[in-house]
Parts: sequence; C-alpha cells; structure tokens
Amino acid sequence: MIDDEKRSDIRRVLGANLRRVRIARHLSLSELARTTGMSKATLSGIENAHANPTVETVAGLVDALRISFADLLEQPPLGEIRVVRSTHVQASAESKPQRLLEKVSSNASVEVAELALTAHQTHEAEAKPAGARTHVYVLAGTLIAGPAERYTELASGDYASFPADVPQLYETARHAARALLLTQVPDS
Repeated sequence: MIDDEKRSDIRRVLGANLRRVRIARHLSLSELARTTGMSKATLSGIENAHANPTVETVAGLVDALRISFADLLEQPPLGEIRVVRSTHVQASAESKPQRLLEKVSSNASVEVAELALTAHQTHEAEAKPAGARTHVYVLAGTLIAGPAERYTELASGDYASFPADVPQLYETARHAARALLLTQVPDS
C-alpha cells in the first residue's frame, strides 16, 4: 500500500511533468482543456499537485499530449534542473534579508547578463561547451526558460539552474520579462 507521503510525491512529479510538457508544447491550460475534454480547474489541480487524478484522467493526458505514461510519472534525472520558487519562501519575524538559492563553486569562467524580453518574444541560446551551466533569476514578469524540451515557467522571484551545454529557450507570453543570467563555462 502507498503511504500519504508517497502519494504526495507522485502528485508533485505528475503535476510538474504535466506543466513542463504543456509549456514545451506551447499549450495554455484552456487549450489543453479543450483537447482533453477536462476542465481547466481539473488540469490546474493536477499541475499544482492538489488533485488526485484517476488512471483514465492520466491516460487522457497521455493521449492528448502524445507522450508515454513514464513521461508524466517519472521524476526527471536529479540534479539536472533545479528550480526554487519565490512562493517557497516563508516570511517570518526571523526572516533574513538574504535568501540562498544555490551554492556555486567551480573552476569556470562566468558570464553575467541581463535578459529583457518584450511580450511574445523568444530568445534561443546556442549550446555552450560541455559542462556549462546557466543560473536564471527572474527579476520581473513571467519567463519560460530552460533547455529545449525541458524548460519550465518561472515567475518573478523564481530561480532555476540547468545545463547550458544544450540549446536553451527563453520566452515570454502576454507580458514582458527581465531576468539575470549567470552562465558558468568550465575552463579548458
């Protein structure tokens, strides 16, 4: 029998994978709802790990997105992509004025850039040398960012780090976005 913690982990992985695949396919919740015949509320509940979908519901998503069950139910390889949501920060009287997003140490050159995209703009970054890694902190707006086929939606205050030795995509929807990019390129 599966315990509550395991169920919660499965819902979280399913939700994150559904959101990632939906965004990678450039589908809004409304478009996916029309395609699957499910309500936006149901899909949102699944993506936010609040719903407990049936096997039939997951099968409908697999069919609509033309992916395997594993694509929705298996956790992506650990350590490859890291996301820290701004909503995971809890304000309290003891809150520090600084939030550690990730410890970074390596023998690498570092490129720091500000990315500013207007509404409905896409920026594709070419692959960097093997072992390169990009760190993104969204300053304003909502940004879709990450390696091709693995990108995710990041809101203002969100942070992500991912491999940069593959092509990456940065994209906005209805509103402009700004982000700080730090890219580590291993020294030769």
